[in-house]
Amino acid sequence: MDRVAIFFSVFASTLGMMIIMPILGPLTRELGLTESQTGWMVSIASVVMAATGAWWGAKSDHWGRKTVILTGFAGLFVAYVLYTMAIDQGLKGLLTGLPLLAALFAGRALVGAFLAAVPASAQAYMADVTTSETRSAGMALIGAASGLGMIVGPAIGGVLALKGLIWPMVLATLLPVAAFIMVLIVVPRTAPRERATTRRLSPFAPQVRGWLAIGLLIMLTIVTLQVSGGFYFQDRLGLDNVATARFVALCLTLVGVFLVVTQTLQMRLLKWAPRRLVRAGTPFLIVSLLLLLATASEPTYAIAYALFGVGAGLAMPGYMSGISLGAAEDRQGAAAGLAALMQGVAAIIAPLGSTILYERSPVLPFLVITGLCAAAVVLGLFIGLPGVETPGSVAPITPEA
Repeated sequence: MDRVAIFFSVFASTLGMMIIMPILGPLTRELGLTESQTGWMVSIASVVMAATGAWWGAKSDHWGRKTVILTGFAGLFVAYVLYTMAIDQGLKGLLTGLPLLAALFAGRALVGAFLAAVPASAQAYMADVTTSETRSAGMALIGAASGLGMIVGPAIGGVLALKGLIWPMVLATLLPVAAFIMVLIVVPRTAPRERATTRRLSPFAPQVRGWLAIGLLIMLTIVTLQVSGGFYFQDRLGLDNVATARFVALCLTLVGVFLVVTQTLQMRLLKWAPRRLVRAGTPFLIVSLLLLLATASEPTYAIAYALFGVGAGLAMPGYMSGISLGAAEDRQGAAAGLAALMQGVAAIIAPLGSTILYERSPVLPFLVITGLCAAAVVLGLFIGLPGVETPGSVAPITPEA
């Protein structure tokens, strides 16, 4: 039952963010924000998440996993209340100009600060309750929760927006309350790690640096596809705005569905070790990107996104469990924080970098991330493997693996 609560925790945190995505463009235009101001507002949350992810992970070692998860949801509730109030005042014309912009930026930053607490502590908790043999399946459960939020969130947000742009924000505000209550009742309290034995984990430590690099490369690929995919579809297929939005929604849903299905298979049937997951997942990512580059039709693009979902469903729990297994037991919170840090760094770099590349050539961002995936394959085969060959880690690769 505690794993169900952890699943719901990650699902709720992802759902809250994804509910807002379908209304972000029309909402910010209704508020009078420019595209660049919208971009900066979105980036602020990623910057703050990257800055606080490792800190929350370390605090989960000191305070206990449950305490940090509860703190995260309590903070998210307050942050969403303030953010929603600012939006509501802006929609009513009671808050405009620079004060509105400052309130939106502050609210979004506060959301990012507390949002980082949930996945970091959830990963650390999963590391506490799994063995080296079941670690990959445990991390796949977290990945499946995030993937499910990616599927359900945009659909719910789009439906609620029919009643008004503020309603998705209202639901995003209520979700942390439900998650807080469930975690409070269901998840057992874990004892904090002794401060004397809790140590920092350097991202350059040999045990984890290869896995962190793989995670960064994979997340750069995922975020780039999310940001540049819509532009690419519209330019390559000649779609109008409405048709582009509809097709992007379909393709992102395919990614989420195949991600969840793949990670469910990993949990229930495959139970592969981290290295095998990365070795199997990254080729799917490469094939999907090559298909996007080589073709120009809706059916092939839909297939490409489905293949991307399979690849992400394998590779993401692979690098997450690789980082966890490369860290000592008293550093699991720090390890989870570093994994969250890589996601945050990717969310900062990829949007700006991919759009700059896209302005030079529409195919350039996809060529770059294809190269990043190839680099992840190399890291998974040769660099990342010896770093986790420590007691309690996964076994070395064999020809039969």
